[in-house]
Amino acid sequence: MENADVNVDVEKVIQKVYHTKELQTILDDIIKDFIEQVVLMNDRELKEDRSEWLKVYGGYNEKDEYKYETCIHTLAIEIEQLRRYGKIIYDVKDKEFRLG
Repeated sequence: MENADVNVDVEKVIQKVYHTKELQTILDDIIKDFIEQVVLMNDRELKEDRSEWLKVYGGYNEKDEYKYETCIHTLAIEIEQLRRYGKIIYDVKDKEFRLG
């Protein structure tokens, strides 16, 4: 069997395996949130555990109509923490627990 007989939609295979279009959409949304909101945040606003804040104050649930936007904003905040402080901020209660 020769390769000429095989008809493969390479773009379809790439999307099925790597999900690049979906990933690009998510990254574009993170960049938009970063530019419009997060980069303007001061250190007081950024130096908190975003995940813990959501658990305590966010009322996060599966039926939240803004769940996607909340997740995008969280990722943008954590990226800015990584850029600004070289790490993502976590509130660690147990002093013997180490993050890398």
